[in-house]
Amino acid sequence: MTRLTEADVTALTRDLEPFEARLVEATGLDLRDVALRTATDEARCVQLRGARVAAVPMSSGQGFIPGFSECVAAILAHLGCDAWVTAQPDVRGVQAAVAAGAELLFLADDRRFIALNVVKGRCVDDDPATADGYVTALDAAARGLVERRVLLLGLGPVGRAAARRLISRGAEVLVTEPDKERVAAALEVGLRIEPVDLAQGLERCDLIVDASTAEGIIDAGDVGPETIAAVPGLPSAFTPAAQKALGVRHIHEPLAIGVAVMAARALL
Repeated sequence: MTRLTEADVTALTRDLEPFEARLVEATGLDLRDVALRTATDEARCVQLRGARVAAVPMSSGQGFIPGFSECVAAILAHLGCDAWVTAQPDVRGVQAAVAAGAELLFLADDRRFIALNVVKGRCVDDDPATADGYVTALDAAARGLVERRVLLLGLGPVGRAAARRLISRGAEVLVTEPDKERVAAALEVGLRIEPVDLAQGLERCDLIVDASTAEGIIDAGDVGPETIAAVPGLPSAFTPAAQKALGVRHIHEPLAIGVAVMAARALL
């Protein structure tokens, strides 16, 4: 996962409802809808409302991101969960959360961000949850992905998960990835992708998933009235001018969709 800053999470907490309003305008789905649609392919019931969920601050590695756990708890409360941040971090926080009746814990260090269901023994990782949630949003905004060409930027953990989800939804996936080893590894495991350069991909695709770490490589002249961009992380590959041209079709918020899908999957 991308390491967020205090400024990032402060903005995310403040702008959660405006983001959801834009999400609804672009896709017809609110945050809860995206989470449930992503998690419940098996048509199983997920009870988010009232679920007792604790965000436990973790001090390992580079340490706390001020406000991160509070932002996670705010997203979960927005979904209807009974969510809180433990007063103590690390193992003490886990102990306190379980003692207080939490069924689900959210924990993050420098390498992993997970939702852990301590009742059912289920663990959900942020990367595939975020990737799958954004593909759900793109699917809804595009009114379907079957036989649609989608340009995927990047084949890191989120990009590979997005490729799998896009393919499962019937999309034709074109990939821009400068690391040839990543491309070869994806092809070796059977992902049906077509490597292209950025210019070719933009020319051929109106639907884009940005799972790269590149900043501002797509400008306003590269997008059209049919372009829809699902952008899970920071920074965005789209320049401010391109983002303005896209409006609500630039679906971008690096935490809320992932957290929502993590909670829904962990509570299955």
